[in-house]
Amino acid sequence: MSSGPVIQSLSSIGSQVGQYARRQANAWRDRILTTDKSRRRAQLVQTSFAVHRPVWITAGGAAYTSAAAVLLTLRYLKRLR
Repeated sequence: MSSGPVIQSLSSIGSQVGQYARRQANAWRDRILTTDKSRRRAQLVQTSFAVHRPVWITAGGAAYTSAAAVLLTLRYLKRLR
């Protein structure tokens, strides 16, 4: 008596059940996470970054310049000893 086909059929049923459960879980997650409120919030954040990009670039440049000025000041203060 060979148990090969029986085990194969059971494993294929198990994998089909697993695939179905994963599809159902993904559909449920998508329904919960993609509400109109979350879509609007994501769109608002994306639009905000696009609109304020020049401000972020300017702020980054200012931070870099300030850090460089502090570094240069500390180097020159070392020489004053």
